[in-house]
Amino acid sequence: MDSSDSRQSVIEVLENATSQDPACVARADDSLRAWGARPQFHAALFGIFSDRTLSMPARLMAIITFKNGIDKHWKKTALHAIGLAEKELIRPQLLTMLDENVPQIAVQYCVAIARIARWDFPLVWPTFAEELASRVHAIAHDLDSSTGDSRLCCYTMEHNALYILHLFIKKLCERTLARERQALRSTAPALFSIVAPIYARRIAQFNEALHVGDSRVSQELLKSIRFCLKTLRRLFVHGFGDFKSADRLVHEFYVAAVGHQAAFYELLCGLPADSREADGCCVLVKIILLYGKMHLEFQKLKAVPFITTPAVLPMLRWYWQQIQGEAPKLTAVPLERFGDAESLPLVLEQLVIQGLELYRNVVKNLFYLADDSGQMDEDVQRCRLVIDSEILTAPFVAQMCETLMCHYLPLKAGDMEMWQNDPEAWIANEDLDHWEFDVRRSAERLFKDLVNQQRDRTVPELVRALQQSSTDYSFKTDGLYAALGLCANEFYDHIDLCHWLRQHPPVDSPMSVSKWRIAWLIGKWVSVKFPTDERPHAYVALLEYANCDGPLVLRMEAMASLLCCVDDWDFDVMQFKPYLQLSIRRFTEMFGAVKQTEIRMRMVNYLSAVVSRMQRDIVPFTESIIRLIPLLWRTAEGENLYQTAILSLATKFVVALGVHSTALQQFIAPLVRHSTDLDDPAHVYLIVDGIGLWLALIRNASTMDSYLMEVLCHIPRLLQSSTETLKSVLKVVEGCALLCGADMMRSYGSILLSALHELVADTNMHVRAIAAGYTTLNVIVQSVPARLVELPLAESDVMWTPFTRIVDKKEAAMILVHHAGFLSRVAVHYPQVFKEFLGAQDAQLTKIFVEHWAEIYDDVGQVPQRRLHALGLAMAIATTNDSVLKILPLMVPIWNDVLSNTGSSQLYFSDDDDDDGGGDDEFSEIVVPESERRRKLLSNDPAHKYDLKKAISESLTECERLNGAERFYAIIAQVSAVDLEDLKSQLS
Repeated sequence: MDSSDSRQSVIEVLENATSQDPACVARADDSLRAWGARPQFHAALFGIFSDRTLSMPARLMAIITFKNGIDKHWKKTALHAIGLAEKELIRPQLLTMLDENVPQIAVQYCVAIARIARWDFPLVWPTFAEELASRVHAIAHDLDSSTGDSRLCCYTMEHNALYILHLFIKKLCERTLARERQALRSTAPALFSIVAPIYARRIAQFNEALHVGDSRVSQELLKSIRFCLKTLRRLFVHGFGDFKSADRLVHEFYVAAVGHQAAFYELLCGLPADSREADGCCVLVKIILLYGKMHLEFQKLKAVPFITTPAVLPMLRWYWQQIQGEAPKLTAVPLERFGDAESLPLVLEQLVIQGLELYRNVVKNLFYLADDSGQMDEDVQRCRLVIDSEILTAPFVAQMCETLMCHYLPLKAGDMEMWQNDPEAWIANEDLDHWEFDVRRSAERLFKDLVNQQRDRTVPELVRALQQSSTDYSFKTDGLYAALGLCANEFYDHIDLCHWLRQHPPVDSPMSVSKWRIAWLIGKWVSVKFPTDERPHAYVALLEYANCDGPLVLRMEAMASLLCCVDDWDFDVMQFKPYLQLSIRRFTEMFGAVKQTEIRMRMVNYLSAVVSRMQRDIVPFTESIIRLIPLLWRTAEGENLYQTAILSLATKFVVALGVHSTALQQFIAPLVRHSTDLDDPAHVYLIVDGIGLWLALIRNASTMDSYLMEVLCHIPRLLQSSTETLKSVLKVVEGCALLCGADMMRSYGSILLSALHELVADTNMHVRAIAAGYTTLNVIVQSVPARLVELPLAESDVMWTPFTRIVDKKEAAMILVHHAGFLSRVAVHYPQVFKEFLGAQDAQLTKIFVEHWAEIYDDVGQVPQRRLHALGLAMAIATTNDSVLKILPLMVPIWNDVLSNTGSSQLYFSDDDDDDGGGDDEFSEIVVPESERRRKLLSNDPAHKYDLKKAISESLTECERLNGAERFYAIIAQVSAVDLEDLKSQLS
């Protein structure tokens, strides 16, 4: 990269990277990416950037590539890290281009230097902060003594140097290690002592420029002030551990900053309203808001010094003056005149929000409250005294409540315009907690905390105002409604909402605002204090407001409040039942009225909640809802989150219908097929809910139609790719086996058993997954006749794998137990299939298998599985296979052990096996049809039902018949006399 040819090649590639031809850009990117690993490449990039004879696009691409390379390769542990020699070559050149006057290039240049400092300071480049501060000081000095064109160049250098310093300080403030925090605090005083005087001089020079009317110089000075303030703000808040011991210059800066903010804001207020959005005012606005950010960070990180700092009280009073001064503008246009008159814009809305948040953090701050024991340390007591005696005095709290309630809490004419022009956008925005961008929501936060913390002062006055409220609708009336809803918990002991609503019925208001407020109030109060016997009145009112004749916003709020009633702990199903039909009709009408996906999804969730709470009472309205689901699904194409909501609705609907859901399979099966199709990219979002719907359909079905049966073709791939859904997929297979196992095996037996075989044979699979796979196989074996399973068992090798694993006996005992349990199950249910399988194996392998099979019994823990193991061995002994018969001495002690522990009882139940599969919620009281199928399967399980004594006796008798008495007794003679006597005693 040192040669001129190489440098020229890099320049050409950089120019190609700015081409309009995508192919040319792609080739250039590949070349730059490849060169990034070469030595001296980044030094060459910086050299190209520094060469002002080159074109601007080439220089811009060079510095961007250099900056990106810093991120990837500057750290010494990075792949293809930049070498030390190259770093030593780059560092001395970094601060030589501060006079860069192309804004796009200058920004990238400053960011690149800050990122190098992030890695190198303070360990590798400990003098960086000192060097940068020295350059800032020198440039500021040169600027003060320069004139003409050189002065403009100095402004550029100062802006770039201060921007680098700001980025450097910002990165230091983000670090959390103690060593790095200490580096910031050791550097902060020196940096503050350099930047603060520059800030003060630029303020003075700005005042002079304003006086003489030099707009160009004013703009340059504003940029310098902004960069100084961005740096000083972080140093002020983060750079001093003990604020009390900070240098006098720090305190003087904060006092001056409070006055400067007021002066800058006054300057902004003096400008014409239409010019405040111009680019020239942009920097001025940012400066004003930067002061507010400094106050908020100071309050957040140093709460006690914030309150006790003398300049804070004037600052808070100034903010309240602006909040009060702007308040009348919010309610200047009556609601009925929305659209006819223009609202008065706030001078700076974000400033008002900052002021509201500052007061909120004073009203409610843990640092200013007593601990759990009621004790306060000296600092908290001092803060509490200042707050109670100088900030939150009784008259001021009353004034704050009045201002917020009458001007900030009510809906405005702008809200009415959105209600009319874009109601769905207003509804969506209303639920977002973006208080930092909206004055009304920020005021709501402050009002709630003020009433909560100053309850004794505020609640009695508010209650009096509510009781005396006018019947005419006004901003104050709307503010009272808002206060009543926001502070429902505080009014609990003072207001009977139902009585109050009867005394204050809805009045005529633009766009039915009063009705909207009443619907909103019901939603706020229903979980706080709303007597059960009054609920029907709420249902009637809300369903009336949801009528299709009203504004969409009112209808949506009515449905939202209805959901709050339905979701409430005290909800009474029987009480709501008379209103269910009308509720479903209102939901159906709403789906035709709303267009936005987000709002439609919300309505689906509302309907899901009603279906979930009403359960079987929803059955009479099946036709209305089932007609709706396919329509919703078609309109939701491509909207994955919306589709998941529809799947959730369908699942709850199926669960609510129970066995009646069987008739819906042809309508809902396409949803299951789509959401479980791994070839469809949407499955990533839908598969969990789709499998949940599938499982609900099967659990609640009495039969399975062809539409749902066809979805079983997805099972093999789902078993291969599933992780969190594996358990549910296996439950689906079990449910199908229980419901229609014979039909399932006829159509999909081979592919299902092959997929399950791959699962249980995977040595990398977790033991719990293998156990779940064998559980599903056991259900299939118990549910399906041998004639339908024999061929799929042979084709899938699902018996061969556990056989070989038991022969090898290399796996952990907990896995071998599951292998042996499955083969025992096959031996008990399909004895002929099992005997033929053993007979087809090598005699020596069979002998080893049976021997290991018997030995595994000691590792089986649960009683039903031990009984099954013994039964399997008993079924296996009824054979002429010598390899099996020779292991009889190992079988007899097992039979003795099982018989002595469980006796000869014909029925044995274990709580561990009582999995009714009724739902994911173990506390669910809903009994589904599959629950009965599982109970029946359990009651017919040979491990529980068979008389063990009889089974062993019959197997031994059959063994004697097959082998002849002489050979049989020769085999019996190999058994220990003690074990044989014990067995005779147990069987007698």
